[in-house]
Amino acid sequence: MVSRDSIEQHRAAAADLSQLVANELAAYFAALDLSRPEPVRNALLDFMPLLIAEYGQVAQALAMEWYEQLRFESGAVAGFLVTAPPAPSVTPERVEAKVRYLAKQLWTPEPEKILSNLSTASDKYVKQFGRDTITWNAGQEGAGYARVPTGDRTCAFCLVLASRNAIYWSEESAGSRDFGDENAFHGDCDCEVVRLGTDDQYPPGYLPDDFYDMYRVGDDKMRSDPEVRAFMDSLDEHDKNRQLKGIVFAMRREFPDVLKDGVHTH
Repeated sequence: MVSRDSIEQHRAAAADLSQLVANELAAYFAALDLSRPEPVRNALLDFMPLLIAEYGQVAQALAMEWYEQLRFESGAVAGFLVTAPPAPSVTPERVEAKVRYLAKQLWTPEPEKILSNLSTASDKYVKQFGRDTITWNAGQEGAGYARVPTGDRTCAFCLVLASRNAIYWSEESAGSRDFGDENAFHGDCDCEVVRLGTDDQYPPGYLPDDFYDMYRVGDDKMRSDPEVRAFMDSLDEHDKNRQLKGIVFAMRREFPDVLKDGVHTH
């Protein structure tokens, strides 16, 4: 069975790597002349893909090492699989497109605010290298994997997506449900993608049934609460994530002291 300590150790290593990325980005950004937005944008278009690729390879190496540890913990047969890095889903073109989108901030009275958005994007992209490594190798091996929230509290979005795998791997429950793309992540997200062997249960200490119970409350409110319905009416009716957004909106208000992004309405 996957140990809680193993998950927390990898989370801490990923957090340390994220801090290194943020520090290097901040140092580079501090040397730019923000009074000249076009050269700054061009400099970031050159710098950001290199930054992501460099630290992404480190995240990939950490994930490969951890994957082998997870296989050992689950009693998998040694030598059955040679852990390997997958083709990255975070390409230079994807990073450049994000920089171009964020670069609009450089032509505003507060161009320095782009740094926060760049840092968030960098965190997401670098961690994606590691997450892709876990999911790809699990697929090669025929093992399962689950999205496991870590840290003191989790945001509503992550909890909804984690509940899909949590309910599947919970000993007390059965059957997976399509609550959204469990492989979707945001910047500054500390969810871990964890390999689970055939006989493994969901990692202890993460209360998987509670995730699903909270989701069910949000789902009920999404269908019946006037405030939540008004919020959903404000969304584009063709938005494919409209239902997910409604559930998240409701959960933030139902569990303000439990969720990282909880909202107190009274």
